[in-house]
Amino acid sequence: MDREAALRAYIQAILPEREDYLYQRALNKVRGITRGMSAEEAEAYYRGKAFGNALYHVRKGDEVYQALLRGELGQERYAAEFERLAPMIAQELQAGNPVDLAFLRSVERSRVNLKKARTALRLVKQRAPGRLLEGQVKRLADQSSDRVERYLLKADLSRMVTDPGVADVVPWLMDTAFKKGLSVDVLERAWRPKSLTGALRGALYRDHPELAACGQLRLPDGGTVSEALKRDIQQAKAAICARMRQRWPRERIQRLLSANPSVRQLQRQADATFGKAKKLRSALLNAVPEHYRDLYPLARQMRRKFILHLGPTNSGKTYEGVERLRYARNGIYLGPLRLLAAEQFETLNRDGTPCSLVTGEEQIRVPGSRVQSSTVEMADLKARYDVAVIDECQMIADRDRGGAWTAAILGLCADEIHACASPDAEGLLKRIIEECGDELEIVRHRRMVPLVAEKEGFRFPASVRKGDALIVFSKARVHAVAAELKRQGWRVSLIYGALPPDVRRDQAERFHEGDSQVVVSTDAIAMGMNLPIQRVVFLESEKFDGDITRPLTDAEIKQIAGRAGRYGQYDVGYVNAYGFKGIVAQALNKPLYALTEAVISFPESLLGLPLPLSQIINQWLAMKDKGCFSKASTERMAALAAMMETPKTDKALLYRFLCIPFDEEDPDLLNRWKAMYRAECSHEHIEVESELPWPPEPEDCTTAMLDGLEADYRRCDLYYNYARLFLEDPDDVLEEIQRRKGLISEGIIHILSTQKLQQRTCPSCKAPLPWNWPYRVCDVCHERQRGRRRGNGE
Repeated sequence: MDREAALRAYIQAILPEREDYLYQRALNKVRGITRGMSAEEAEAYYRGKAFGNALYHVRKGDEVYQALLRGELGQERYAAEFERLAPMIAQELQAGNPVDLAFLRSVERSRVNLKKARTALRLVKQRAPGRLLEGQVKRLADQSSDRVERYLLKADLSRMVTDPGVADVVPWLMDTAFKKGLSVDVLERAWRPKSLTGALRGALYRDHPELAACGQLRLPDGGTVSEALKRDIQQAKAAICARMRQRWPRERIQRLLSANPSVRQLQRQADATFGKAKKLRSALLNAVPEHYRDLYPLARQMRRKFILHLGPTNSGKTYEGVERLRYARNGIYLGPLRLLAAEQFETLNRDGTPCSLVTGEEQIRVPGSRVQSSTVEMADLKARYDVAVIDECQMIADRDRGGAWTAAILGLCADEIHACASPDAEGLLKRIIEECGDELEIVRHRRMVPLVAEKEGFRFPASVRKGDALIVFSKARVHAVAAELKRQGWRVSLIYGALPPDVRRDQAERFHEGDSQVVVSTDAIAMGMNLPIQRVVFLESEKFDGDITRPLTDAEIKQIAGRAGRYGQYDVGYVNAYGFKGIVAQALNKPLYALTEAVISFPESLLGLPLPLSQIINQWLAMKDKGCFSKASTERMAALAAMMETPKTDKALLYRFLCIPFDEEDPDLLNRWKAMYRAECSHEHIEVESELPWPPEPEDCTTAMLDGLEADYRRCDLYYNYARLFLEDPDDVLEEIQRRKGLISEGIIHILSTQKLQQRTCPSCKAPLPWNWPYRVCDVCHERQRGRRRGNGE
């Protein structure tokens, strides 16, 4: 068989590989065309003439492929491979076998001769290994039976018990490791230090030694000899296991486990542990009353009247409650955000009702005030009020913050309480209020301006108009959208969670006064921010919720979309979306699922239990939920407690620190929080003023400083909470913190109002990238880079 025949055979074998490579090249070339197609449209395109023409030109322009068609090796790597494989190709042709390059390459890698490789291939095709192993099943089952008996009776089985909370060890083992009787895993353990797999493989290699050296040989189905043998061995082990189960009923297994010394030792330990656990369980039940309402005895001594205001956004439900507050001798407003508390504070004072502002970040005491405006977490459940307003009560079901609303509903000592909520909270709130024995009146509100989903699609930025609120779900996207709009001449307000409240209020005021034409925001505008928005446009359909990126819920879409259509300014509120308006329209027309559970926070009454705080929290989480209440998310609290506690920890002190809100994912804030806690443990105080940031003059602030200023504001918030809670005479310190926070806010306002925002650019050519561009570089640079790779023959 001559060299020319071997070369022709090699080229015939290599051509399909090159064609597959070029087909992928053609797919990449038309990706820009098919990117917006459905799967069916793309499949039709690939079968059509346009793609056939693209494939033809890719093949025609490939010098290597054209050389192969001429019978030449157009690449050095092909020539080198042919020189190595040529003797084996000649042998295959002489024997009348097809030339399978994948097989020959695996022969070369295995360093076995072709004859031995063909023998191994023939054995696998004829199922010789499987038949041989079938004959070993009875012999190895007999050997396994003796080994299993010794293993169950004498081996250390403690590692099989993976749950530290097991009370009855043998039944637990029978329900887990031995649920289906003996398993392959148990057989393997019983064979140690040898293995059942090794015994089967040894029998196989004794009769067919060729297989030992040919494990990596490629089979026609794409697998390897090693993979085929592994399947045969697994089948043999399953057959041995099936035979063993017939010999070993569950009663026999259980009898041996009960006599095993390691299992008996585990049972003695479990008996001792669960004796303590039973006492702890009793203490937990005694510390938490049968009904959560009884955690608030002062409120139980009153007969309160609840007026439940139910309605969608922009229905005036909060307005009616606050109107009643104006005539209170001693009243309180509780809202979800500092921004809303500040808004009610300003409105009440402007209309002649003296009102103080008390939030975790700020306190403004107005002389002679009859009303207090606060965030819901700041509610004083020991104070007595004649009128109270609790806003956004549907938040009672929120896993992170809902406990504050539950506490206010159950424990606020007010004669008359106006609870404002969306309609999906009606059943849950009604049940809680009635279980407290309080009087209930329900007032239903209708949206004052109709909400309409636009029929025409939205294109960015061509479809943007004055009065729009464009919704995205990250700070980076807010900046990217705003930068693109500013570049086109739009005046833009920005609102997102990381902005200080003063800045958010300034941005909202600019939009309200007409200084800006469009607002770009995250869902931070959803909770009661009263803005003159004519249309809400969703630019994104997914958000990161702290754990995962997920689609928006119907409730979230309704809450955000409801901001459109300011009563008294617009007759209609409009809603649209960028590429998914059908989903938004559907969500607006769907009824919301009724809320079924209110979240209850960790009860302070548990702090007296004789356990570390982290363990108390975990035991609380393990308790069964009661009635319509579910436990709040306490993972953060438990993690911080475990991080800081020692055998001498003052649990009450640590718990107070755990209640300070800050971002524990920020290393700087976490370290500062730790330093505060350690200082208080040593009966010392942090020198707050020396730790505060020194902000630059507002007019000196630049866009590059924005992230740093936002971080400085968060640091001031942390020290404000520390000073408020732990310093004996904090007024001067709190005033200084407020002064510096004000300077930081002014600096951020200066940046957002007067300077260009940083827009994403291509790192290669510095061209601006669209706000939602999913790639690192622009299309032009991508094509240029691909051209260079094609030139290098990649």
